Amino acid sequence: KIGTENEKFLFHKESLRPLQYSDGPGIVDVFKILIEQFHWSPIFDGDNVIGLSDAQNDRNISLEPGGQIELSGSKCSNLHQTNEEFKQYHSQIEYVCNELNIGALGLGFSPSWGFNDMARVPKTRYAIMREYMPKVGSHGLDMMHCSATTQVNLDYSDENDYTKKFRVAMALQPLISAMFFNSPFLNGRLTGLLSNRLRVWANTDNDRCGYLPFAFDDQNKFEDYAQYALDVPMYFIIRNGRYIIPNHMSFRNFLSNGFVDDKGENFSAKMDDWETHLSTLFPQVRLKKFLEMRGADSGNHSSILSLASIWTGLMYNNGVLDEVYKIISKWTHSDVLHLDECLNKDGLNARFMGHAMLDLLKELVSLSRQGLSVRNVRNEHDATEEIYLEPLFEVLTKKRTSSDILISEFHHEWSNEVKPIYNKHFL
Repeated sequence: KIGTENEKFLFHKESLRPLQYSDGPGIVDVFKILIEQFHWSPIFDGDNVIGLSDAQNDRNISLEPGGQIELSGSKCSNLHQTNEEFKQYHSQIEYVCNELNIGALGLGFSPSWGFNDMARVPKTRYAIMREYMPKVGSHGLDMMHCSATTQVNLDYSDENDYTKKFRVAMALQPLISAMFFNSPFLNGRLTGLLSNRLRVWANTDNDRCGYLPFAFDDQNKFEDYAQYALDVPMYFIIRNGRYIIPNHMSFRNFLSNGFVDDKGENFSAKMDDWETHLSTLFPQVRLKKFLEMRGADSGNHSSILSLASIWTGLMYNNGVLDEVYKIISKWTHSDVLHLDECLNKDGLNARFMGHAMLDLLKELVSLSRQGLSVRNVRNEHDATEEIYLEPLFEVLTKKRTSSDILISEFHHEWSNEVKPIYNKHFL
């Protein structure tokens, strides 16, 4: 199956300010229209609507801490289904935007707003994270409120399949993400980086974010991920809807010793606590009952489909996966950290281990096309899933990512002013 998630910023067209939660029109008004016109069902945290569900189609709309709106798509059998799902979702968002005179931006980082400008979504989990983040990193609050991503979720068949896919996904994360760079601005100015989203993630919380060293071991297993997760400090546990905070306690410690709160109440670890804890880890590739590829900036419709397609083509054909594994098999954790840093500065002009990055990316996109060709899943126009890779071939042919295009527009058409970006509407 293929699962795809995308986050967007919502803003007022007149003031170019981000939507707040309830100040009108606000996010609650967006939800009201989606419920009334398109039959979504509300999801509550206490008295507050913090998301929507479409149980019939097994998909949800959620809110990130700063009001970023996210579609968590259904488990699709092919990319044509993913395309139709996002076409429908984007048409709904466009309807809401027209009704409320608001816009939607699919960018990796807010172009001109800072943490203090963004909404404060009234979700209990986020309130806890807002307290915790400044203690462990310099940019955690910016990550929560000012960043947005597109994420692709894919299956593994067994532990051996997981081992190979996890290593490939972790190693390729900076490479694949480079083709989707889409956040060159910070506070209305260029920073010299192509993804300011990646910059804030690198300074969020080293215990639970980034590239995991054990992924680069040929023998990495489920147990290695579990051992890593056991040593990450916990955010909270939940009892009868109440959030309880074991201050800076690792799950390993909690599992062995339990936790006593300020009132002397004892708490012991439950399986639900473990599942909750796993959802608070944010590595570049996250293990659940599937693998989450989390490295890319948010983008428009074609960008979302391109990201889903390149990962599907690389991961869902054993021959292609083996070829990719050969390419990355000698790469170390430190190699990938260096690659990540170089790409964010030099983009498609970067070099790695003596090779031009552009050549390596072309090889990866071609391998993905091969994988999609073998799948041979056709839509009503008899086109295979390869069509969704076309924007990536264009990126590589022109040697220009979305960030490169935005930088050029900023310097020329926009006269070093970021406001025109809000007219692009990145749906």
